[in-house]
Amino acid sequence: MTLPETPHVVYFFDDTFAPCTLVSLHSVLSRIAGPVRVTLHPTFDGEKIAADVSALQAAFPQADLSLREVDLSVWHHLPRGRLPLAARSRLLMPQLHTGRVIYLDGDALARHDLTPLWQTDLQGKCIGAALAPGVRVILERHAHSRASAARKAGEKTLRRGQRLDNLDMRQYFNSGVMLLDLDQIHASGLADRMMDIEATAKYTSRDQDWLNMVFRDSTLTLDPTWNSGWGNPRTASSYVPADLRDWFRDSREDPAIIHYTGFEKPWQASSPPFKLHLLTKPLERRLRTRYWAEFQVERAACETVLGRALWP
Repeated sequence: MTLPETPHVVYFFDDTFAPCTLVSLHSVLSRIAGPVRVTLHPTFDGEKIAADVSALQAAFPQADLSLREVDLSVWHHLPRGRLPLAARSRLLMPQLHTGRVIYLDGDALARHDLTPLWQTDLQGKCIGAALAPGVRVILERHAHSRASAARKAGEKTLRRGQRLDNLDMRQYFNSGVMLLDLDQIHASGLADRMMDIEATAKYTSRDQDWLNMVFRDSTLTLDPTWNSGWGNPRTASSYVPADLRDWFRDSREDPAIIHYTGFEKPWQASSPPFKLHLLTKPLERRLRTRYWAEFQVERAACETVLGRALWP
């Protein structure tokens, strides 16, 4: 396997996600060991963040940063649901790039060098992605617990898999961090299907559901440390088999990428809000506090480089 020496990282985002994307980008640039190429794809006028990109370029001369706007006007008629239309712009990657790319959501923070991710052998697969831990935990609880709530949640998840063309939900991945071989996607005849943004409107998680369906037989499961949702606390639950708990251990204790999944985001406040249900979940509470604080540190470092505050 011969790879380009310089990793290529890509982002797609709207103006709402621009500030956190800049923090994410700062985290990548400050930890990667060598040269890196980054392409930023805003779905708005890129001139609004051009000065910020220039400031990051000056601070990290080993990086090659570029802005390439994406026009989504042809898809503005599609229903949004709970996810922004901009999230679906990443489906256009086979049209915009060639070769291998690392895709990151703007709410993903690099804690370690991404070079080992870039060097992952995809073993002929089109993409690499980490399992969605919440989905996997629901199914493990369904299999090992007699509680009625566990049964209902598991059955609901299994029915969702049936609606997704009988997708095996045990292999359902989170698409916030992906390693993609775009040449292999073209060679496998999956590029046009991946870019069918219209088709995503039928599914709850829109583009993530669609990516799981398109690449159901061509995904390498990445180590969960490359996409840890708030530290994956539920993977430590007693009903999760010991081997699976061990597999997720590093993603809880020292993830390479922390992903701020869900509706609560660390830029909304300087400390996590009090949630009553977390009183009985000490690990989840500790991890949320830890990774919330880490975001504030990264935000401050990024704002120092930019010379301005990213949020009011």
